[in-house]
Amino acid sequence: MSATPKEGSNVTDSMGYRLAFVLPELRRLLAIQADAACELPTIDIPLWRRPAEQLTQLIEERWQIRTVVLDVVADESLPTPCAIVEVRSPSWEFTKECFRLVGVDDLPDSSLAESERATLQSILAGEDAGRGPFSRIGWVEEAQTWIQQSISGREVTFTGALRQLNAGGEFCLVRFSTVCGPAVWLKAVGAPNTREFGITGFLANTCPQYLPSIAAMREDWHAWVMDECGSPLHNSSPLRDFEQAAHKLAHLQIELSDKPAELLGVHCSDHRIQTLDCRVDTLIAYLDEAMHLQTSTKVATLSSARLETIRALLHHTCATLEDLGIPDSLMHSDISPGSILNDGKDCVFTDWCEASVGNPFITLEQLCAHMARNSEHSKSQIGALRNTYKSCWMELLPEHKIDKALRLTPLISILAYFYGRGDWLSSPRRHDPSFEGYARSLARHMDRIAESTT
Repeated sequence: MSATPKEGSNVTDSMGYRLAFVLPELRRLLAIQADAACELPTIDIPLWRRPAEQLTQLIEERWQIRTVVLDVVADESLPTPCAIVEVRSPSWEFTKECFRLVGVDDLPDSSLAESERATLQSILAGEDAGRGPFSRIGWVEEAQTWIQQSISGREVTFTGALRQLNAGGEFCLVRFSTVCGPAVWLKAVGAPNTREFGITGFLANTCPQYLPSIAAMREDWHAWVMDECGSPLHNSSPLRDFEQAAHKLAHLQIELSDKPAELLGVHCSDHRIQTLDCRVDTLIAYLDEAMHLQTSTKVATLSSARLETIRALLHHTCATLEDLGIPDSLMHSDISPGSILNDGKDCVFTDWCEASVGNPFITLEQLCAHMARNSEHSKSQIGALRNTYKSCWMELLPEHKIDKALRLTPLISILAYFYGRGDWLSSPRRHDPSFEGYARSLARHMDRIAESTT
């Protein structure tokens, strides 16, 4: 589940970062002179966007250099995080920008906390500070060499341009431009998302036509390389692209409808209706607790009595769906226009970190919910999407069962999304005020659906 601001909080539209520019050949840092001392430069980036992408783009605009973010570290003693950035423009005349070479120990405590200082010392020494393979100087060159050696059937020559969307010790999402042929994407995942590596590998082997072409996989990095195969569906995409996605999603799920045990074996979450039904009481109890903790007066709380009504309706809906006998299959569980790639002829699905096993119709409902948030997509267009999906499933199921399932899944889709992997129920996250506010917003969403169906 994505994070949301706390109810009633004041949200700024940008966030500041300190920049620790690393010169890879000299193994030194760059700082700017401030009175008698030196300090790290700073930059502000927009909130709610990918920090690594924003940092590299704004750095290039401001200083006309190419960089890659090695890591982002933070310490409670300083108000802003520190981005450790490898400079990839060797001819940069940094002195013209009022920078000077410094060592880690030359920076005052106001620029670097002790924990950050230790991480930087390790990275400058050619290590990764125990944070993972992508917190090392030169990992880009190592990755490119591995990609070139792993891709067979064509020669891969890189242009030097890259687009970094994600950064961190064990995480990576980077697009490498090539001289000819498709660009390639490198994705790597760390804890707690390492399961995406196994799920992606299983799907690539079982039904490769539904994923981007996987050119290579590397287990020690939990990484894989994909050929670029189109652009994400965004709000401007025509309805036919979404209908194509619904058609292909249905056939993917039909193809995997006899493999729930194998999907669970590669650590897809268990979202089968029986499992969700067993979690209803616990989740409603949490929502009741969260409602009592609400301090904002901007929106009304749901009463315990109303939550009890929703609890009963959830149990009834689960039982009714179970009686329909729809086969369990693959659910994306985090589907959005951004996880569907279209090249004008075909589409594929990406980002399987939240993949689960359960009622497949829930994934369609979550995609429809994304479309509904865009005013350009009318109810008739969403109806067309459901009809496309329905026509595929009529190969296996009678029409009246499909229609009934489509009416029931909106409420259960919110329940499934709220439950997620279920691990948050026993973690400190359940007490986080922002998460409590997010849970209350989902409860209100369920309440609106309940109102419309009773």
